[in-house]
Amino acid sequence: MSVGEYARRFSSLLAYVPHVSDREREKRNRFMEGLNEDLYSLVLASSPTSYADDVDKAMDIEEGLRNRKSRVQPPAMQGSRPNVPGAQPPQFPSHPRSSPSS
Repeated sequence: MSVGEYARRFSSLLAYVPHVSDREREKRNRFMEGLNEDLYSLVLASSPTSYADDVDKAMDIEEGLRNRKSRVQPPAMQGSRPNVPGAQPPQFPSHPRSSPSS
């Protein structure tokens, strides 16, 4: 679930818990508790000042993380080589196998 979806659902559920919705700090804390650990840490480090700021920063950070993941290329597999047309595979010297001593 995206942060935007979570925030919409969270907001709709606030109607059922007036003791939370009427208290800014409680609302912020409850919202933050529902974020995954990485997002929670990043939003908290950004020092949000209100519930709306929590939501905005969480959405911005999520978008930034998503964009970063889409730009990062997966690391090349170890030992893999690019497929170059006409290139010969590497030749390795053959070593005679030694038989185990009995």
